Amino acid sequence: MKIKNLINICFVCLVLWGCQAKRVEYFPWETKETSQKSAKAAMLLPLSGKSANVGEAFRNSAMMALQEQQGSPLELMFFDTKGTENGVVEAWHEARVQGPDVVIGPVFAQELKSLKSESPDAPIISFTTDSSLMESGVYTMGVLIPNQIERLVNFMCEKGERKIAVIGPEDKTGELTMNTLSEAINSCPDMTLKHISLYEPETTDFMGVITKISPKLVDPRKTNLTEREKAILATPIEERLDFDALLIFEEGVRLQQILSLLAYYDISPKVVSFYGLANWQGSRDRGLIGGYFAATPVARTDVFNGRYREAFGENPPRIAALAYDAVSLVSVLAEKQALTSHNLSNPTGFNGVNGRFRLKRDGTNERLLDVFQITSGGRSETVSPAPDFFEESPPAYPAM
Repeated sequence: MKIKNLINICFVCLVLWGCQAKRVEYFPWETKETSQKSAKAAMLLPLSGKSANVGEAFRNSAMMALQEQQGSPLELMFFDTKGTENGVVEAWHEARVQGPDVVIGPVFAQELKSLKSESPDAPIISFTTDSSLMESGVYTMGVLIPNQIERLVNFMCEKGERKIAVIGPEDKTGELTMNTLSEAINSCPDMTLKHISLYEPETTDFMGVITKISPKLVDPRKTNLTEREKAILATPIEERLDFDALLIFEEGVRLQQILSLLAYYDISPKVVSFYGLANWQGSRDRGLIGGYFAATPVARTDVFNGRYREAFGENPPRIAALAYDAVSLVSVLAEKQALTSHNLSNPTGFNGVNGRFRLKRDGTNERLLDVFQITSGGRSETVSPAPDFFEESPPAYPAM
């Protein structure tokens, strides 16, 4: 068994070194700093425990990135967090002995929270989407909700949609969504929030949630209709709705329940535009056909997935490309610069598998996203490509 495992490992290594993939294009911040002769990155991943499959995919992606950045002075070291709060602390204690210049990981929010309590003396590039944990020197590669909402509002504005209705849970996602939406609509002339229908995350009955977005919805199966209700039902649904875009930040079973009730009242993407978050990507629910969502571009992702399959014989999870981009960024940057917070916060951004992105000085990030429209069978097509470059650069990170 040991010989067989060794053969498999050797085979993977040969495949990796045989990849003739084009090097990912990155744009390090021009600087006069002296190039580093060597740099160390500690990668904290759940290589055992219930999330070991995620950690393994991230490690595979990291190995691909390092191989393709040949000539980089980066030394990449892996440490097992076990996917737990205690595990990440133990992993950091092991990594700290090696004196890393940068930490890549961890994957989960609770892990990052525990790691921050240890006050690491190196910048952290994590993968969690919990932006509340970010700060100067603690970054995330995750695709953040505010970025998606801002992109969608911009697209709505270009389409001429001005009256927005919102459905979603009152949880952390809801708070981020509503805070961003309230600010983003100010950038579009005459755009308003006509209706907001939020609900407790434990809600199972969505009838009241749906009827709240319009006063002119009447149960078509109701008996003993009043004259007013009869008049309402005789009016086409398009004329009864006073909004032209419906944002639904929900997924899974609850999204299916909401869509079923919307269809019951004849509300569909044929009547008003449906919008959602990137978690709609791959959805096979027919009620979403024609709906829109913002997500990272797929052109480079498809190429990355093909290289990954060639090397490891299976498809990577969608988030695996984040690890590839993180290691590629650090690897290329290490060729010319010190791995400091100042240099990681490049205002012009970097091009990666998931499109162009930049790490902001508050620890969050910005991504240039595509807008997709759902067609059928889990498929979608790009209807508004992401721009090639950031239009405006944030203030330069203070000199350190």
